[in-house]
Amino acid sequence: MHSAMRARGFTLFELLVVIVLIGMCVGLVGLGVGKGLHTASERRALSEVVQALRAARVQAIVTGQPARTRFDLRQRTVQAPGKPLSHWPNDWNVHLQTAEGLGAAFEFYPDGGASGGNVSITREQRQWRVDVNWLTGAVSLRDVP
Repeated sequence: MHSAMRARGFTLFELLVVIVLIGMCVGLVGLGVGKGLHTASERRALSEVVQALRAARVQAIVTGQPARTRFDLRQRTVQAPGKPLSHWPNDWNVHLQTAEGLGAAFEFYPDGGASGGNVSITREQRQWRVDVNWLTGAVSLRDVP
């Protein structure tokens, strides 16, 4: 009868197992949060490239004068007219296909058209392409499988 009233507690082994499981869960959550932050910074940088191109198109239409978005592949920057420089991540591999004579730039015209071309961006196993339509000046971003 005395042993039935004895309080039951956790053994040191049981506590150790619980601590290990909690540690594994925290590690998995940390990994997921890190990947989420990586994806968010990736999206922000892609958005800045697209917005720089679209800003030049809008400026050309509004002012009635051609406008250029310039890329500096060495400094890893893109700049729309009258806007601050935007930097892209160091691990991006960026290639431009632009009209002859423009160098590393895309030109937009008052009628809404553009010089045309594309920006190919690769990061690790992912690849994107930003297309600039020569006829309409439309700028579109898509994943490349």
